[in-house]
Amino acid sequence: MKNGISKKKKVLSVIGNSIVLVAGNALYAFAVALFVMPSGLVLGGVTGISIFLEHFIPKDWPIDVSYIVFVINAGLFVLGAVVLGKKFAITTAASTVLYPMFLYIFQRVAEKGIDFKGFNNVHSDIMLCALVTGLLIGISIGAVARTGASTGGMDIPPLVINKLTGAPVGTTLLCFDVVVISMQLITSNINELLYGVIMIAVNSFVVNQVMVMGTEKIQISVISNNLEEVRAAILTEMHRGITLISSRKGLSGEPCEMVMSIISTRQLARAKKLILAADPDAFMIVTRVSEVSGNGFSFKKKSDKVLERSDIL
Repeated sequence: MKNGISKKKKVLSVIGNSIVLVAGNALYAFAVALFVMPSGLVLGGVTGISIFLEHFIPKDWPIDVSYIVFVINAGLFVLGAVVLGKKFAITTAASTVLYPMFLYIFQRVAEKGIDFKGFNNVHSDIMLCALVTGLLIGISIGAVARTGASTGGMDIPPLVINKLTGAPVGTTLLCFDVVVISMQLITSNINELLYGVIMIAVNSFVVNQVMVMGTEKIQISVISNNLEEVRAAILTEMHRGITLISSRKGLSGEPCEMVMSIISTRQLARAKKLILAADPDAFMIVTRVSEVSGNGFSFKKKSDKVLERSDIL
C-alpha cells in the first residue's frame, strides 16, 4: 500500500514539476517578447546575445531572435552534455527547446499588437518595463530552478569552466553578463543599458525570494527560569518539536538549558504569547531560516502524539 501511495506521489510530483517547467519558460519568453524587445531594454545571457546579433542580420533574411536563441542554446546544451554529463543534459533539455519555441510564439503575438487597456503604450515607459520584466523573469527562473531543472543558456559556460578550472560559478557568470551587457552599447544607448541593470537587479532579488518561498521558517530560542512550562507550551499548544541545548550563563557561569524550536511564520505571534505567559522574563531570540527539512517539515511526523525529549526535532 505504501509503495502504491509513494508511486502516486512521485507521478504527481513529476506532473506538477513539468507544468511549472513549461509555465516558467513561457513566462520568461512572454516577458522578453512583450516587454524587453519592444522597449529596447538591455538583457544579459543568450537572449541578450541574440538581440545584439539580430541587429547585424539583413532585414530581408527570415531570421529572428527566437531562431538565434535556439541555435546558441542547442550549441551550449551539447557542450554541457559532453562536459557535465547525462544528468545535466536531462534537466536542461526541456528548456533548450521550450524557451525558443515560446519566444517565437510571443514574438508573433507582439508583432500583431495587444489592444487591451492601453497595453501597447506600456513600452513608452521604460522604467515600468524594466521593473515588470525583472519581476516576471525572476519568477520564471526561480520557479524552473525549484523543479530541479536548469534554464540552460549562459548558465552552462560557467559550469563548464568551473569543472575544468575550478573557477567560481557565480563570479564567472557575472563576468559573462557584464560582457554581454557591455557589448550591447554598440546597438543601444546608455539609458537602455542602465535600465537593463535595474531590471537585472530586480530579477536577482525576485529569484532569491521565489527560491525560498514556502520553505522559510522561524527559529525561536528561549532561555527561561520556567523551562518546563515553556517546553510544555510549545509541545502541547503549538504541537511543534523542540531541542534542548545545554548552555552556560555568560555572567555567572551557571549551567542552563535553552529551548529551540522551528515554527511557521504565522505561528510566531501565538508562540511568543504562550512563551511570555509561561515566563514573562524569558529571554527569547527569533531568527528567520531559509529552509528546514526533516521530521514534520519535508516529510510527515512519525506520530501526532506529543513528542518526548528523546524525539526532539
